[in-house]
Amino acid sequence: MGIFLNLLVLRPDKQPPESAGGPFLADLSEIFDSGNDSVAAADNVFPEDFSIAESDDNTAAFVIVDKNSILNSANPLSTILPTRDGLIIYKIQKGDTLSKIAANFGISLNTLFWANKDLKNFIKPGQEIVILPVSGVLHQVEEDETVNSIAELYGVSADKIFKFNKGISRANLKVGSVLVIPDAKSKKTAATGGLASLPSLPGYFIIPTTGWNWGRLHYNNGIDIANACGTPVYAAAEGLVTVEKSFGWNGGYGHLVEIEHPNGVVTRYAHTQKNSVSVGDYVVQGDLVAYIGNTGNTHGPTGCHLHFEVHGARNSFGK
Repeated sequence: MGIFLNLLVLRPDKQPPESAGGPFLADLSEIFDSGNDSVAAADNVFPEDFSIAESDDNTAAFVIVDKNSILNSANPLSTILPTRDGLIIYKIQKGDTLSKIAANFGISLNTLFWANKDLKNFIKPGQEIVILPVSGVLHQVEEDETVNSIAELYGVSADKIFKFNKGISRANLKVGSVLVIPDAKSKKTAATGGLASLPSLPGYFIIPTTGWNWGRLHYNNGIDIANACGTPVYAAAEGLVTVEKSFGWNGGYGHLVEIEHPNGVVTRYAHTQKNSVSVGDYVVQGDLVAYIGNTGNTHGPTGCHLHFEVHGARNSFGK
């Protein structure tokens, strides 16, 4: 004699039920084809308040509950509330930081700020924030916009927009509807032009390594600091490691590390010989993140140097 306990979860809007547990041996069509939406429709199948039935064979027994009853205050999932738009409303818990939340949901810090316009660096338990299903931005559709024009605006493919917005089509894009734009930056950030327009953050960053700083700003707001290969490289400020490449050419950068800081600024450490952090690590200012190398597109007698970039603010170590 054996007993299998299965959990069947009724879903809203007459969607098919969800089940979990032992083998699905019972024919439940008579329950869900009867036209009844309530749990009471199962009374004739599971008498005596759905108690577990015992028999001489391996009969499946089901406990039927409403999906909403799972989300109670004792359940960790009660901090997460899905919305019809595919977004998530997350309730801040004690001990949360924005960087940890971003890492837990696999999105960037900027995504949190862009999806929550009033969000500040200081958060408190009970506060609710919007979580996107992917790094990117939210866009409210305006008059005469199309999926293609929106894709061009943010520099992403239309296919990506369709992938993360299942309810839309080229013909039914409604003015005022909100779309998730994956892998996009805010229009304000994307439109920022020229280093002179970048904010100055005096004292926020420390110089990330020792050696000869050429001091000349070049591509992508970067500077070069020359020293022997193997010289330690440190985090210029605290933040979340969002990129770590330990192999490949990577567009000439070679091996590299990127850190996203709580203020939304990103720093990049390139041409490294070896990296000592992984994606998802949270580092504080001065933590070891890599060692100077000559990977990627480097020149000179040894090529050993650090290419250090600052995205979203002025690079205070260059001219």
